[in-house]
This record gives sequence, C-alpha cells and structure tokens, in this order.
Amino acid sequence: MDQASDEGGRAMSGPVNKILVVEDDLGVRAIVKEILSREGMQAVAVGDGEEALERLRRSGPFDALVLDLMLPGKMDGFSVCREVRRGLAGKTNTDLPVVMLTARDDETSVVVGLEVGADDYVTKPFKPRELVSRLRAHLRRRSMDSRRPITENDRLVFPGLEIDLYGHRVLADGEEVELTAKQFDVLSLLASCPGRVYSRQQIMDHLWGGVFFGHVKAADVHIQHVRKKIEPDPKNPLYIQTVRGIGYKFSADLVGESSSANGSTS
Repeated sequence: MDQASDEGGRAMSGPVNKILVVEDDLGVRAIVKEILSREGMQAVAVGDGEEALERLRRSGPFDALVLDLMLPGKMDGFSVCREVRRGLAGKTNTDLPVVMLTARDDETSVVVGLEVGADDYVTKPFKPRELVSRLRAHLRRRSMDSRRPITENDRLVFPGLEIDLYGHRVLADGEEVELTAKQFDVLSLLASCPGRVYSRQQIMDHLWGGVFFGHVKAADVHIQHVRKKIEPDPKNPLYIQTVRGIGYKFSADLVGESSSANGSTS
C-alpha cells in the first residue's frame, strides 16, 4: 500500500489520494501542489486543458480534480469539466470530484461551473485550509459511497420515477436519465424524505459534506437541471416542489402510490 509522509518526513499509513491540479499560473500551481503534498496527497500538476485530459486518459484514475477556470489554449476549465462528465477523459473519471479555482467571484461563473458538472469552487486568492477542507469533504463522501453495502431498500419507486440509490441510476417513465453526481445527490436527498422541506443552505451543506459558504442560490441551478431531466413538465413540477421563501421538498402526495424495492405498488 502506498504511504504519504508528513511535514517532518515521517511515514503516514493509509492510501494516498491522487489529485490532478490544472493551473496555468506557475506560482499558484506550485503553491497548490505544495499544499496538497503537505496534506499527504499525491499532486500531479499540469498547465492546460489538453494535457489535463491526456493525463486523465493515460494516468488515471485520479481521486479528485482541482481545475482552474481560465486556461490557455482551446480548452478552458468549463470545457475540461464537460469532457470529464461525458466520459471522454476515461470512464473511471466520470464521477471524479471537480473543484474549480476561479478569480472571478461572480454568480454567473459559479452557475456555469455547476451546470457543466463541477462539484465545488474556491475563489482566488484562497486560504490553503479552505481548499484542503473542500477536497477532503469530497474525498470522504466518495470513499463512503464506494464502501456502502447493498441493501433491500436501495431503490425509491414513485409513479413514473425510480431512483437506484446504490447504483446511482434514475429511470423516468422507464427511460434512464443521466444526472451529474450533485444532481443525483439533490434528488436522492429530497426523495428519501418526501414532504420534508429543505432550505437552500441545507441542500448545499449536504452536497459539500459540511457548511457551505458560497452562493446558496446554486441550489436553484441543481434543482432546475434535475427537473428538466425527470419532470414530465418542468414548469409545473410533479416531484420536486418549491416552498416559497424556504426551499424545496419532494411531493409527499406520491408516497401512498410509491413502492419500495421489496414491496409492491399500491
């Protein structure tokens, strides 16, 4: 088993997380690589999008991707993220946690990043502890998902909608729909407790495995895209309902018609 070393050079037991850092600024790249190395992670750093995809295809799988938004050449951070989610960077990387680095602290950049499949973002200049804590939250969640045992109740079944919690699959009217990791997490969170109202802050805290300090309206983006993929009429949602002034809930009216994996539809 690989081992990392702490700042004093002492061996630390446990698997080493392999992180791909994509950043064109040599100074920032060196800082991020040093930060991650000190935390016992194996950081591989590249300077552009094309090389990033090549590394993902040939040197993967990685455990997480730290991705600068503004990159030289034909591929910016958005383009790289799209390719990862489409599986064009290798099938083993499609669910890779993606943390974007951006110098633009505006809502538009954050929203676009989430739309193309980013899991998180950190605004430059950033505090090392913030970047590390965000990464560790995603790595922890990914590790927990990989060890999660199969149970009889790993499916949520509602009229026209089936959610396979273990297999991360969703069927709408019998057709499989593709959701990003975060979109699936939002849907499973709400559908697991029909009728319970979740605030935007609670949704984002859940997605990032801790307290979220960014734009809580990012939750609206996730909800909007989930609705487009599962709702018969996204403008008049059947499943995910808005609770004005608070947040969202999964319709409790569907519970009486639903079935569990080991039951039958009533």
